[in-house]
Amino acid sequence: MSFSHTLVRLNAYEGLCLTADDLLTEQLYHRRTLHRHSLFLHGYGIVQGLQVELEQRKRRYTAVIKSGYGITRAGQGVQLHADVVVPLEVPKQDGEYILWLFHVERADAESARPVFDTDESRESRVVETCAPRLHAADEEFEDGVALARIRVRVGRMVQVQLPVPRAGRQARAAESYLKPRVLEFIRLNKKALDSLFRTAILQEMGIGSFGFYSALVSAEFILIEEGTTDRVLYRTAGTLISYAHDFYNPLPSTTDRVAQFTEFIRRVNAEIPAPDQSDETWLRWFESFERLLQPMQRLADELQASADAMR
Repeated sequence: MSFSHTLVRLNAYEGLCLTADDLLTEQLYHRRTLHRHSLFLHGYGIVQGLQVELEQRKRRYTAVIKSGYGITRAGQGVQLHADVVVPLEVPKQDGEYILWLFHVERADAESARPVFDTDESRESRVVETCAPRLHAADEEFEDGVALARIRVRVGRMVQVQLPVPRAGRQARAAESYLKPRVLEFIRLNKKALDSLFRTAILQEMGIGSFGFYSALVSAEFILIEEGTTDRVLYRTAGTLISYAHDFYNPLPSTTDRVAQFTEFIRRVNAEIPAPDQSDETWLRWFESFERLLQPMQRLADELQASADAMR
């Protein structure tokens, strides 16, 4: 993180003849000081709210953006006072895009005043607002806050359930897409284990099943805390996959679904990044973790049905 501007403030003294440029310099000093404070203490990204819901009606897409506040990469605060519905044009080129909320400044037409000793008049106030726009994912903007990822393919738009940058004293994902998916993985595995505990299958598996269950419960307690960092969520997911691999791998393949899910677990476990690898590497791995949720749901339902039938 860097701040390229040099701070310059007005050096006032008796007899100084003030100009409009002097007042602008003084304003700019205080604004950039606040930007530096926000950027280095809190970072950039969403601070509060600004959730996005992509909706489709008759091949027309709209993004519902909730009210909230964010910080741009330049440290500028951006506030959306009320929920807005934004029509989206489907880009002609397939790919991944990001919906941004930009800081916008405009002259206030209602503040026009006469210019001294002339017949002219000019706006005397600047209004700070914001505006959403869709751009390709590889573009970066200093004056915007990234709100959501959207994938375009064959004329269709789908919201990509991956987190965007969040501002705070450390990178966090308590309100992002990461935490709900880790919690869902815990819930589904507890459901599967509860079903298996009612059968004879676990009687020969020893302490491993209890270790896995303990890991799930421990992870639940870790994630109770608000403001969980992205790093903690990634490492928690990685640890749970390791426990899941050790549990499901020796599980008897009573059905094709059990065997298939065990193979999925093996693949995801083999791809877990090393602890010292970057958050970007962990985020790419998390997509594989997320894809486990659907087959995990089917497996948990099947085990519950078979356990109920064996009662």
